[in-house]
Amino acid sequence: MSIVESIVKLLLQKLADPILQEAIFLYGVGDQVEWLEAEFKRMQCFLEDADAKQEGDRRVKGWVGDVRDVAYDAEDVIDTILFKVANLRRTGIKRYACIFNELKPRHEVGSKIERIKAKIRAISESRSTYGIENIGQGAGTSSSGLSLQEWRLTSPLSQETDFVGFEKELEMLVAQLTEGELRRCVVSVVGMGGLGKTTLTKKLYNANTVKKHFHTHAWISVSQEYSARDLLRVFVRRWRVVSDKAAEKLNIAELRDKISEYLNDKRYLVVLDDIWKREAWDALKDAFPDANNGSRVMLTTRIKDVASYADRRSQPHELRFLTNEESWDLFRKKTFAGQDGGWPPDYLEKLGREIVEKCHGLPLAIAVIGGLLSGKEPREWDNVRKSISWQFVEGEVQISSILSLSYKDLPYYLKPCFLYLGNFPEDYEFHANELIGLWAAEGFLKERGELTLEEVGEDYLMQLVQRSMVQLTRRNSSRGIKSCRIHDLLRDLSISEAKESKFLEVRRDNGNAPSASRARRLAIHLNEPKYISLSSSHPHLRSVLIYIQGYTSLQKEQSKFLFQGFKLLRVLYLAGVEIRELPKQIGELIHLRYLRCTKTELETLPSSIGNLINLQTLFLQSINHIVVPDTIGKMHQLRHLRLPGNKPQIIMSTGSVIEERHFGVIQGHPRLDLISNLQTLYGVYAGKWMEGCLGKLTNLREIKILFETGADAELFSEAIVNLNCLHHLWARMSVPIRIFEGSAKVLPLPNLSHLLKLSKLYWGGKLETFPEFPTNLTKLTLEWSGLKEDPMATLEKLKSLRILKLLGASYDGVEMACSAQGFPQLESLHLQALCNLKEWRVEEGAMPSLLHLWIGDCKQLKKLPEGLQHVTTLKKLELWWMRDEFNARVREDGGEDWYKIRHIPSIDIQQMIRFEAFGL
Repeated sequence: MSIVESIVKLLLQKLADPILQEAIFLYGVGDQVEWLEAEFKRMQCFLEDADAKQEGDRRVKGWVGDVRDVAYDAEDVIDTILFKVANLRRTGIKRYACIFNELKPRHEVGSKIERIKAKIRAISESRSTYGIENIGQGAGTSSSGLSLQEWRLTSPLSQETDFVGFEKELEMLVAQLTEGELRRCVVSVVGMGGLGKTTLTKKLYNANTVKKHFHTHAWISVSQEYSARDLLRVFVRRWRVVSDKAAEKLNIAELRDKISEYLNDKRYLVVLDDIWKREAWDALKDAFPDANNGSRVMLTTRIKDVASYADRRSQPHELRFLTNEESWDLFRKKTFAGQDGGWPPDYLEKLGREIVEKCHGLPLAIAVIGGLLSGKEPREWDNVRKSISWQFVEGEVQISSILSLSYKDLPYYLKPCFLYLGNFPEDYEFHANELIGLWAAEGFLKERGELTLEEVGEDYLMQLVQRSMVQLTRRNSSRGIKSCRIHDLLRDLSISEAKESKFLEVRRDNGNAPSASRARRLAIHLNEPKYISLSSSHPHLRSVLIYIQGYTSLQKEQSKFLFQGFKLLRVLYLAGVEIRELPKQIGELIHLRYLRCTKTELETLPSSIGNLINLQTLFLQSINHIVVPDTIGKMHQLRHLRLPGNKPQIIMSTGSVIEERHFGVIQGHPRLDLISNLQTLYGVYAGKWMEGCLGKLTNLREIKILFETGADAELFSEAIVNLNCLHHLWARMSVPIRIFEGSAKVLPLPNLSHLLKLSKLYWGGKLETFPEFPTNLTKLTLEWSGLKEDPMATLEKLKSLRILKLLGASYDGVEMACSAQGFPQLESLHLQALCNLKEWRVEEGAMPSLLHLWIGDCKQLKKLPEGLQHVTTLKKLELWWMRDEFNARVREDGGEDWYKIRHIPSIDIQQMIRFEAFGL
């Protein structure tokens, strides 16, 4: 489904919104809007086939563009109606009632709809001109380039002589194929188009070691469009199981049986190249018997989910990008093959390396550019260097066909989500929560069954990761996606596709945005903080996202431009733009759903912010306390409120006072209980607002709260009983204290065992008793707890715990022990400023999954535990601010404890004085 079909679908969802019904009734345009809805539904029937045909037919492409433009026109009229009605409602009942007498605006709206209807009639009539009615026959063919399978046969990457950079991977995969389990294993190679999956697999397939190991082998390309029967017949012909004539008469089940019977007494290798769907594997798998003799099936796929589905017990091999040197090696082989052993003249090497850097390790891009430049003059090299991003998207058919294939295969609901990634600057690592909040604000997400918008968004993002359209960079402690980035070439693809469909325009310079583009979204990426004033009007904009490297302060007229210039704005995202105040006029942006300011000096928010009745996400960072007015209780659609909530500095063992940071102050006693969808309440002081309110926010998933009094803590303890959806809890006392002098205030931790969804917990305050934790806790941070008894005896029984941080004064004892089989899932252990700890014992078999151990500022700890030598999973050990005597014991050159840690690949010893605590 095309992006235009996605646009029409989103428009139809808006037309069906009950909130719209009152507005169109008041404007007397109900019949006209119903007509629009019916026509767009009819158009939707033609769009899917039109999308397939427009690749090779400019007339059809024009028709699809006409549909997009008229859909945008309709959305503008609808949003304008909603804006005017909301403004009338705000100004009072009397004027609101006078809308029936305001004939001029009603006439203007009716006239605009009539013009839209005329355009729709013209578009409908043009279907016969463009041949849309008969589009089903022969659709999907493209004259723009070769099919993927044809391309593979002619691609330079299919030649094994140019295999570069995967020698270690090759060695490992050879071992997987020829050694290990006797069961029939599926070995999968996963990665985006152009990474070299097929090249690597061909190298394996043709290796002498592999060929000698198997009795028989076969290779077949599956691809997106496949016939299971035809694929099986290829195997039949390859092995000559039956004659071609006999095979013609066999159905799918009979073909599978014949192949299985033939392979049953043989150790075989089968390669299924470019498999896209689970259904393809289901259709073929029964043909490959498991005779417990070491047979193997290899898959190459862009979709990790397909690989995992084929064999749950085998870990898919995710192909990496080439390093700079590997990239250069491949480039010179392509460009200078046969010339002086493949080395370029000196005057071309510097330019060539600059070009290679722009390929970012993608073998397909490197190979195509290398072939393009082979034999060309230096002047042409420089031209390619300047336009290489354009070349990938606009110029090279091979590149665009490979990268576009993944995009075109996306279901309709993922296409706008992918195009939206073009908003982010190059190499930007975006947090999953940030991206999903933006998707929700744009209307790309719809609640599905019992899933929330956020859970649907998590599913969408995971689908993009599995399709190798997005690179997963970090996981959270619950194994979910924490952050991602998009490869530059795919980002170029998203920007190109988005610009063509008027979905998004990205500006990288300081000129005025071209108003004729009618882009719905504008992303501004600047290196110099010299911007922010656009002279032209942009009534069509729905999103403005500004990223400035460094910071710039807004002048008065610039602030007016941002907060008053776009009446229909849904998203306003300001990164690196310093905001001193939010003008009261911000309350007029009634369509606003997402507001984020990452660099502010805000102290108060205007009371008019309560007029943002559609706002879903409010994210503000400030160097000051931010006072939130009680009008926030009117923002019934609010889902995420994130205020500064900076992480505190830890107290040094010298007893210096903690540096207090700034949180948000909620003014008065707003009716937050009416914000039933609120899921994030981050960076707020406890206060009166909690009374009779906090316990009713039953959809809360994340809360970060600061307590000043014991009474507030008690109120919180009473309210938390009802917060059964809570995933993340961060709480601490706020008053500066000398915790090492024993004056820490008690912050009683309530019983949390009933919070079955709680996965992350930070608790900063003295505990008199050790609570019962929920069994599925994955990350726990304790600070200032002052525990007298060894916490390990309790915590090691938490079977889901992956990250444990015991920070300053969380434990006052002198001994600590980890017993055998304790902490079965723990991957990261952080011990910091446990000032009385002298001895730590680790039994053999404890912490069998530990990957990272951090010990810092534990001044009394004499030595590392004996049992650490048995923790063979450890990949990294960090020792910070420990005594010289301790550090001497872990030196490689004669240290008494070296034998305990010599198996650890990475050991880092730091002695600089720097103290920072990390909460959730």
